Amino acid sequence: MQDILQLLTVIAVFVLVLAATRYATKWIAKSGAIQTHSANIKVIETFKIAPNKYIQIVQLGTKYYSIGVTKDTITFLTSLEEEQLDFTERASAEPQIPFKEILNRLNKAGKKEKREK
Repeated sequence: MQDILQLLTVIAVFVLVLAATRYATKWIAKSGAIQTHSANIKVIETFKIAPNKYIQIVQLGTKYYSIGVTKDTITFLTSLEEEQLDFTERASAEPQIPFKEILNRLNKAGKKEKREK
């Protein structure tokens, strides 16, 4: 009987923690502490130059700026004209292979290895 009571207590505490987490997440989202969408500010591109040091191109309204971003500071570098920027998407050097295909290759290799034994 004591074990059942202990199990029910653990389940009740777990449900309370889940509910508190859900409501806390909704409250943070409504408070604006985490801003996920802006019509006038966009990060166009980010380039890592060292650990925790980045150069970013940002769009504020219709103007473009480059900034240096570190863990503690943001430094204005220069303003940019739209004509100076290249907006074409570059293909990555390595082709993207779907995870399912990689998994299938590993399965085939494993089956082939088992047959050889």
